[in-house]
Amino acid sequence: MKKILLLSILLLGLASCQNDTVKPKEAKKETTPKPEKASFDRKAYKMKGKKIAMGTFKVFKGKIESIGKAKGLPEVVNFCNKNAVLLTDSIGKANHVVMTRTSHKLRNSDNKPNADQQAIIENYLETQEKHEELTPMVMKDDEGYVHFYAPIKLKKKCLQCHGQPGKEINDMVLKVIKDNYPGDKATGFKEGELRGIWDIKFLDK
Repeated sequence: MKKILLLSILLLGLASCQNDTVKPKEAKKETTPKPEKASFDRKAYKMKGKKIAMGTFKVFKGKIESIGKAKGLPEVVNFCNKNAVLLTDSIGKANHVVMTRTSHKLRNSDNKPNADQQAIIENYLETQEKHEELTPMVMKDDEGYVHFYAPIKLKKKCLQCHGQPGKEINDMVLKVIKDNYPGDKATGFKEGELRGIWDIKFLDK
């Protein structure tokens, strides 16, 4: 009887020791993080933005060319001063967007870039310095609105108002520019350089 009791105690102690043994931790299974789904369709917004920007450019180009042929470049400057903002606002409302043009060299001080626009401009200027292609961007702001940003590159005809004073810009045109925009800094550009950017803010979230 004593032998049976002793054997039972030994078995109980052995079982107790086994329960107290720390089991090795199982190796964590490595999982590949799933890519976050885009909260908006960048490609679709880029296509919309390009379409609106190109359509607006065509409207501006048509107006400027017709006024230039009929009345000369000084009247083109006057037209831009009085109508550029009104024109972009009306096109923007028709497309349910807010349209802005801004630059690192302002002609109209009312078009001063905000922090986001300034960052985009600086990015484009750095890209230009590297002689790389300037391409449109699509981003969301802190309020959740999608923005289409696109570079505005200077064409040869634009130098008549944005090139070198006394060379591409004649004295009469320069005087009208200074009269309309006393703080003008938008001269001295070369063909193909970054003039500024389009910022098209989509009002649907």
